[in-house]
Amino acid sequence: MTHDTDEEPTATQHSPGDADGDVAALERDLAAAGEPYARVTVVRREPPVSANVGDRAVVTRDGELRGWIGGAACAQTIAATQAAEVIEAGEPRLIGIAPDPDDVDRPGLEAFPMTCHSEGVLELFVEPVRPRQELVIVGGSPAARSLARLAAELAVDVVLVDPDGDESGLPDGTRVLTDTEPSAVADAVGPEPLVVVATMGSFDARGVAAGVLADAPYVGLVASDTRAGEVVETAAGLVDADPEAVADRVTNPAGVDVAAYTPAEIAASLLAEVVDERPGRGGGGQPVAGAAAGDDSGSVESDADTDADDGADTDTDDEADTDADTDTSGEAEEAVDPVCGMTVDPASAADTVEYDGETYHFCCRGCADSFAADPDEYLDADTEGAATS
Repeated sequence: MTHDTDEEPTATQHSPGDADGDVAALERDLAAAGEPYARVTVVRREPPVSANVGDRAVVTRDGELRGWIGGAACAQTIAATQAAEVIEAGEPRLIGIAPDPDDVDRPGLEAFPMTCHSEGVLELFVEPVRPRQELVIVGGSPAARSLARLAAELAVDVVLVDPDGDESGLPDGTRVLTDTEPSAVADAVGPEPLVVVATMGSFDARGVAAGVLADAPYVGLVASDTRAGEVVETAAGLVDADPEAVADRVTNPAGVDVAAYTPAEIAASLLAEVVDERPGRGGGGQPVAGAAAGDDSGSVESDADTDADDGADTDTDDEADTDADTDTSGEAEEAVDPVCGMTVDPASAADTVEYDGETYHFCCRGCADSFAADPDEYLDADTEGAATS
């Protein structure tokens, strides 16, 4: 391949000789890192531009252009700007750059002026390249597991967050996470996952909090309006964020509006919305200001937010064994969950929270998270017998 030499490469673009190898290596690195980028390819040219048809470059998400599409600085600037928009929108576009944009303007092409003195004409195809997106399904409910099976037909990597670690009935390739702590989930998944929370009340707030920490463009919650409000409040406390900002990130009720009643029907409704929310199809949320991993519970320490939850990392059949490892001598035979009022066996409680020198026992992690966010709200009620020393 030969190139006109009337223009010199700029500092932001590699010379023609090493463009192909440089671009290929960079694309491999970006793919390995799970980073989206845009590929820019010259599809038409008129001299005296110093690029040939087939020359290409990569534009990273932070705007760096690597490769070769000619040395004209104005063309590179236009390409980089358009590439940034393509990465964001997830849709390709064809652009033309000419001294008189009307000369190349036509349906399906966006025309821009060539302001460099060398003139010439370039037409560039700019396409987004995104890593294979992850669909994070939070919960071991029948609807969640049905969604995992249906989603295997999509070009997504399915991650199921289920503390029981039950892999039975799941498609090959499904990754199961047993640690439900929000920062652990966010750290374990790639950038900008799609998140569906369907724990049916067990640990919904943790799923929403994990979605916020992972900067998920979509966080769908399967819950009633009343419960959704409580979940958002608790999730906001887990990530130290404004509840309204968290609420803006959550879609509830999740799923398209169809008459869905069975777990499979609910899963189909959820899957349809997930498809619509994938890049280039739907809208995406913005990061929540103040959300930070590692600051989950304020001044109240919950076993769910500390090392005690590490028991879920093992593949045991009875996760309660890990919660019962603590010294329970002298405990009452039964306790009362201060959130829902359910009678709980301290030896097999799903979670416990230490507050003001007392140990409180809970039927599920959802109740523990709600209590940890505002203990006084539940202790003001008549909860005698809920705590044991």
